[in-house]
Amino acid sequence: MNLVTDGMTAVALGIEKAEKDILDRPPRPVDEPILDRYGILMILFVGGYIGLTTLWLYHHYLQSGVENALILAQTVAFTGIIILEKVNVFNFRSLSGPIALTMGWLSNKWLLLAVAATISLQVAAVYLPFLQQILHTTALGWKEWGIIVAAAVPLFVIVETYKYIRYRKRSRA
Repeated sequence: MNLVTDGMTAVALGIEKAEKDILDRPPRPVDEPILDRYGILMILFVGGYIGLTTLWLYHHYLQSGVENALILAQTVAFTGIIILEKVNVFNFRSLSGPIALTMGWLSNKWLLLAVAATISLQVAAVYLPFLQQILHTTALGWKEWGIIVAAAVPLFVIVETYKYIRYRKRSRA
């Protein structure tokens, strides 16, 4: 799953252009760890959010009482984790500030294409009958997609808001 879902976006992030103000920042001290407190907190928050949200989606649909609740729960969780990962990839385009101020929304066309391709593959996995059989998925309705998107949006908003607060604090100093 990771090879298919993360491979294209990882390559697209790898060719991301440098942030506008990268040469205005001083170099990191040699003794500074690669993963600082901010990085550790970000990993814990993002990983925790994605994990807990995926588990909640699964449990919510497993307990829904609908026919084929198990396969629906598995499909929603599978699709949910993919969408959460694709939303999260935008958080990591810039670590120093929000996308709008540091990178621009549409500046990495390869990333946009990779995300669109990955989501298209996920849609195929959910709706094409032969892939449904292979992957044990079922078609999702608009309600399921709405819940998945509603669960994914806070991941982007919270991280970008946090980066904005840090960015403003640094720019005032």
